[in-house]
Amino acid sequence: MKNDEKIRKVRQDKIRQCRRKRKEDRSMNKKIEDAIQEAECILIGTGEEFTPQAPAWEGPDCLEPFYKNRYYAELSEEDETLQAYRKLRELIGERPHFVVTLNTDDLIWRAGREQVVAPCGSCGKLQCSEHIVDADEIARQVMEQYQAAGQGKGRYLDEAAKREDAQEAQKILSKYAVCPKCGKPLAAHIIQTDGYLESGYLPQWEAYKKWLATTLNKKLCVLELGVGFQYPQVIRWPFERTAFYNKKAVFVRVHSKFPQIEAELADKAITVKESPVDMLIERR
Repeated sequence: MKNDEKIRKVRQDKIRQCRRKRKEDRSMNKKIEDAIQEAECILIGTGEEFTPQAPAWEGPDCLEPFYKNRYYAELSEEDETLQAYRKLRELIGERPHFVVTLNTDDLIWRAGREQVVAPCGSCGKLQCSEHIVDADEIARQVMEQYQAAGQGKGRYLDEAAKREDAQEAQKILSKYAVCPKCGKPLAAHIIQTDGYLESGYLPQWEAYKKWLATTLNKKLCVLELGVGFQYPQVIRWPFERTAFYNKKAVFVRVHSKFPQIEAELADKAITVKESPVDMLIERR
């Protein structure tokens, strides 16, 4: 009987803790919603916790950019990240805003955003040494040809099969993954690519800087979602400075591992130790 009473007490304590946590979550979400609703303009940053991870590609490395292009292009509208983007759009409404994203999945455009700069590149683009081109049709052709060739079967059985697989992939790329403007080989248009063409994002980066200059004396909500320490010089540190110098700013940082904030921002900051996708779609 004593053990039964102890088990019952433990269960009740857990139930109370869960109820308290839900109440705290609702209160925190309300604070963030209020900060957005009261803002005259909103600066948004999205990072690695605001992108769905594509399943690992097990084929030749040279085909991975084409695989990722098709994965994100064909991602279901029911995907949780897209749901979270739609919820964010609903919260922001028609308020002036600008988005800086470290992600290359292009999902933010599928959610209907236009004021966006993506300095790390795009899975929806390919590049040669001079030009940036749309990737969708090229990637579709490459992956269809690879599958039609029946490659990938048994490539883990021996090294010879792997080499054959890679050789076939290179043949496909030499025919289909060439720049339509100059005929040069195409590669992923992402920051990790040697010779990454920054011209793809620089015009929009200039637009972002001009927009940011207009926010100094306005009620600004700085909304940082899932941004860790990957390229902190792009979002994490500049966003902190922006919030510090704008006396009317509210700073919101949501990250499951790194929600910490500098002491000088503590009086104007809201921090949430949670995935931004989970928070937005209210998954508990």
